[in-house]
Amino acid sequence: MSLSESTVPPHESPSSGQSMITDRREWIYRGGAGLIIALLLWFTYRNRYDDAVLILLAPLMIGAVITALRLKPVSATVNSIENWLRSGSAKAADREGKFARFFQRPFFGSCLAIWRWTTPISDVHLRAGVRATTLIFVCGIAINLIVIALYVIVVIAVIVIGFAIFFWILSLSGQGERKVVTRHTTDWFGRPKQEHFDASGRKVGESVADTDWLGNPKMVNKDASGNIVGESRPDTDWLGNPKTVHTDADGTRIGESLPDTDWLGTPTTVHKDADGNVIGESREETDIFGQPQTVRYDK
Repeated sequence: MSLSESTVPPHESPSSGQSMITDRREWIYRGGAGLIIALLLWFTYRNRYDDAVLILLAPLMIGAVITALRLKPVSATVNSIENWLRSGSAKAADREGKFARFFQRPFFGSCLAIWRWTTPISDVHLRAGVRATTLIFVCGIAINLIVIALYVIVVIAVIVIGFAIFFWILSLSGQGERKVVTRHTTDWFGRPKQEHFDASGRKVGESVADTDWLGNPKMVNKDASGNIVGESRPDTDWLGNPKTVHTDADGTRIGESLPDTDWLGTPTTVHKDADGNVIGESREETDIFGQPQTVRYDK
């Protein structure tokens, strides 16, 4: 038998064999991902009324679709997110503040850890699918933490405002009857004085700054007709705290005024009689034109 008649079995080239293995692997990945998608769709249909289950299944579905489609642009885009994560991590490391320390740095660190853990996965598309799924879960957790933090901040703010309003109402309820409104002005010579008006707006007197024969400051109190009815002098108690002592026209002590604060820390002035009983308090307020004035409330 001649050589031309002899049968020589064909030999496959190494490249064609490798191509067959690659194609077989591709179809295995596609089939496995397709099976997972089918199971997820079935499970989604069974739990279509459970929103929590649907939220959990959505990231798994996205990862399975990326693996099944096996599109290089899609997988490359997912895998390239690492560049953005590294840039964000570097910026967060340079920033100071609680938001960067307790949120940004842990977030970017967790995402980069996902990229490191999935690096051993040889298949590019499967790696992209796993990364997309886990990244969506991490982002979901981060968003929930932000929402919870904002909710807590809002609740605390509402509670604080509620307490402020409550104490403000308490302070108003304890003020008593509005008796005297004092407006700060000057006389013809530009010297400061205080004009006192009753609740109806009628002038009932005034106080003029003056000094005694030793040069100590005092306020001379006059009635609506200009008659001197008493004096008010700055003084201190036995602890050195400031107060104002009031005397009548004869020099008899009739009371005193002491600086204080209300529930909200707003400055007030407490008025006492000669026996030390609280008879009222004064507060700095503004009139309808925004001008400052001192309002006294008697108990």
